[in-house]
Amino acid sequence: MRSFLDRFILGIPRLYLKQFPYAWIAYIALWTWPPNLSSIFLLVMIVGMSMLQWRHYAWISFMRREYAPNGGKFYMDRPPIRVDVKNLAVLTLVAGVASYFVNSQIKLAPWQVFLIIVGFSLTYRDYKFFGAPTTYIITAEGIGIHFAPGHLDYRLFLKFSEIARIERCGFQKDRGWDFFARFPDPQDGLLLLPKNPKGLTKRIEMLHIVPRDVEKFLEQLPYGFR
Repeated sequence: MRSFLDRFILGIPRLYLKQFPYAWIAYIALWTWPPNLSSIFLLVMIVGMSMLQWRHYAWISFMRREYAPNGGKFYMDRPPIRVDVKNLAVLTLVAGVASYFVNSQIKLAPWQVFLIIVGFSLTYRDYKFFGAPTTYIITAEGIGIHFAPGHLDYRLFLKFSEIARIERCGFQKDRGWDFFARFPDPQDGLLLLPKNPKGLTKRIEMLHIVPRDVEKFLEQLPYGFR
């Protein structure tokens, strides 16, 4: 039953689930209407956010079942949320100005316009303000990565037999590396280099990751990669 539910939620594209922020617009716009009507849209928001979290935990459950059965090695690293203060300040300023000039044209109170812009932006483009949700898992066979930048997500499992070496370094944008991290870090992180000259996958040649605890992450790797 558990594996069926995991497959069910993982089979729903993240693109569909990320449409729930539109319900926020209706919830705030209809605030002064009968509460039962606006509450429906609030419920849609809660269900959408819950399903995104469920999808993430379903991936973890799948990884444990597939690559670490019977209590095998399973180390998980999930970088914490980090607020981009600059982007948040710009959003607040834009929402404040817009609420002042636009409210009379769409017959909404200034506070409603402000909350619609801020709430929709924070939920629809959350990666711009809090970074892209990222999780790394190390098993005896390789490294699993779940990276969700916006409406798409990537679920990879790179076997150690496919990785030539892992170098500790900061992210260098001009080198053409891909990065799967909450935020790219120019100071620290790990670069995964492939054995195959064509790259780690068909679309990824070299991959830069930024675990929450780089030192502990390295300790969990097989001896030849430390």
